[in-house]
Amino acid sequence: MSEPASAIAFGLSEQEIRERLEEELVRAMRSEGGVPTIHAVAHSIARILEEDHLRIAEQLELAGVHLKTP
Repeated sequence: MSEPASAIAFGLSEQEIRERLEEELVRAMRSEGGVPTIHAVAHSIARILEEDHLRIAEQLELAGVHLKTP
């Protein structure tokens, strides 16, 4: 099923997620002694998800949607 021409992509693109995750994993592994520990992997994924959510929030606010914080 194809997306309508008016569809807007929010957040990071798939390519951006891949590139940032790779960079973050390398950085986290270096801090863990070069070993791909669960901690390094989890930390990397969490940072990229946070970046994605922040980008989405920024894009929504630019589109006029104001988010309420709990």
